[in-house]
Amino acid sequence: MKKVRPDAYSLFLMISFAGTILYDMQHFYFNTNDATFPPFAYLLYYLLYRINPNSWAVNQWKECRDYQYNPLVYLMLTILLVLVFKLVVDKLLPQYGNGRNLLLVIAVVCSAPMMAGALERGNISFLTAVMLLGALYLKDSDTAWKREAALLLIAAASGLKLYPAIFGVIYIVEKRYKEGIRLLVYGLLVFLVPFIFCGGIPGLIQYLKILFFFENQGYRSWTNVRNYLLSISDLLGQYENSAYFVKYFKIAENLYLIFCVVSMFRTKEKWKLALYTAGIMALYVPFSYRYTSVYMLIPLIMYLKQDKEKQKIIYSVLFALTFTIPVYGLLTPLAADFYIFTPIYIMMIYSFIEDWCRKKER
Repeated sequence: MKKVRPDAYSLFLMISFAGTILYDMQHFYFNTNDATFPPFAYLLYYLLYRINPNSWAVNQWKECRDYQYNPLVYLMLTILLVLVFKLVVDKLLPQYGNGRNLLLVIAVVCSAPMMAGALERGNISFLTAVMLLGALYLKDSDTAWKREAALLLIAAASGLKLYPAIFGVIYIVEKRYKEGIRLLVYGLLVFLVPFIFCGGIPGLIQYLKILFFFENQGYRSWTNVRNYLLSISDLLGQYENSAYFVKYFKIAENLYLIFCVVSMFRTKEKWKLALYTAGIMALYVPFSYRYTSVYMLIPLIMYLKQDKEKQKIIYSVLFALTFTIPVYGLLTPLAADFYIFTPIYIMMIYSFIEDWCRKKER
């Protein structure tokens, strides 16, 4: 079968991609080198494709891409997801009231990470972020089924994007080991079982090869750690040596990952557990686009959840700079990424300094 490269600019195009390739699901990961999502995500896309009223007749990539029912599905799903996001925000921030929460949701949805990132590309990052926010709301409930639902939400989010699995570290930090073990089991089931439909063990091996290929890529952008450093090297006139530098930049990004994980055990502020986990998803993932900045809405909501007297002006300003109105559309993509992600880097560095350089309590 001829290889098809998916256009990731919107969810409905991913639905089309699923429709044109997944009919041969057993050979899915062998038919393309661009399938970086776990099979659970592609089975979801395939389900959306199958509810298409003429899916039996629309089986070519360009036909699916241009078929107007798919943008309609995407629009309806986006509206539904925004409403769910509003519901979760109301649950997590009842002290602000319905009016202020509505303004917050509108501001986030109209911000650069959303309008020039997740919504513009239809990336599933917004869905996974909302799922993780819902999990953080449910995980500390007094009701057993709600705590279990939190585990299932994290496992499902990991099945869609893989790296939300880092949220499992929160259970280790909080010494909730039994729940952590169950989360591991749920996560493995969500990740492995769909391979029954996508090539079995050979499909799993091929998927890991695809991930390894993308993990070794690097390009100039102001997004993840590796690419941010490549952009700095470009400013210094050293981009032609990027092939030499990238191995050191990979070391730097892995040190960043370790710093985030260890900082979760050092911090005394609960909201920073969300900051360090989201900071990994936003800045660590190789070959990422600006939609990863959407994950910072998770620590934003958890930051606003704490008492106002505990909030600091520096974090408020940096969150505001990240989730600003997308005037960056007037700039080049590189400049837009710089103004979106630089406040995140400053926030992470400042938080590291707070948690690693503070005086020990007597």
